Amino acid sequence: KELEAKGDTVVFGRNKFKVFAGVSETVLLGSDTDIVGHVERALQSGVAAKERKFAFAESPKSGEEHMSFYSSENEIVEVEGKDTFKAIKKAIAALHEDYRENATIVMSYGDYMEIIEKLANGNATLYGAQPEQVLGKPAVFTDAAVKPIGGDFSYSQYNYDIATTQFERDKDVKTGIEQFVVTAWFDHQIKLSSAFRIAK
Repeated sequence: KELEAKGDTVVFGRNKFKVFAGVSETVLLGSDTDIVGHVERALQSGVAAKERKFAFAESPKSGEEHMSFYSSENEIVEVEGKDTFKAIKKAIAALHEDYRENATIVMSYGDYMEIIEKLANGNATLYGAQPEQVLGKPAVFTDAAVKPIGGDFSYSQYNYDIATTQFERDKDVKTGIEQFVVTAWFDHQIKLSSAFRIAK
């Protein structure tokens, strides 16, 4: 059986990254809304975007290879099919039944629409169907997924150092731009490669 876990205890590293946003002082002073709260929420969305960037990087940076589903370091098996739909079906079928039962498909919306267009063949009713009805498993859409991935995502774990995600502000007195920044230390571990398949 193809099975390789990463030990009884998963050890998470500390990968530091920052997300920035510059806001002019005229906007800060002239707005009657909670602009600071809005910027901080937007920075949190930026942190989520960073998670996707690391997890679906086709060419991860040195030291970040273990975080990507597409990295050869994780040795996730690629399953080929004549088209995207057949490749996804074969990838899900290739999973062991323990992982297939809880499988989710992560793919780009563009790939999904291509599947619908091909299957519908001019019939509009398929466009209103739920992705689970079409693919047989729930689907999550992100443009970061250049190749669809099927598997049990409970074996994909993100970890942030406690109390290390911090918001800071700094002003450039020459330009009047207030810089908002969030700093985070996090890691992503794929705990069991055999719980996933890449559809090619």
